[in-house]
Amino acid sequence: MVAVIEGEEEAAGARYIAFKVYPNPTDPSLPAASWRFPESGLVIEESKPGNSIEREFRLAVDCADQHGILFVWVDDPEELFPPWVRPG
Repeated sequence: MVAVIEGEEEAAGARYIAFKVYPNPTDPSLPAASWRFPESGLVIEESKPGNSIEREFRLAVDCADQHGILFVWVDDPEELFPPWVRPG
C-alpha cells in the first residue's frame, strides 16, 4: 500500500516518488505534473496532453506500488492539486 505524503521528511529516509505539481504552460486553469525518483533526479513521467492531473497521480501511485515504493510525495507549493481533490 502506497502512502501519499505532503512533506518529503515524512518518508523518514525510505524511497519515494516525488510528484511535482506546476501550472500547465498550455492551459493555466489545469495543473500539470512530473514525477521522478529524487535520489537520481530521473524523470519517470510528465503530464501527457489530454491527461488530467488525477490520471497522472493515479499512474504515479500505481508505479510506486508496482516497484515496492512506499510513498508518493506531492510537491505542490502553489496548492494547485490539494488533498481534497485527489483520487483516493
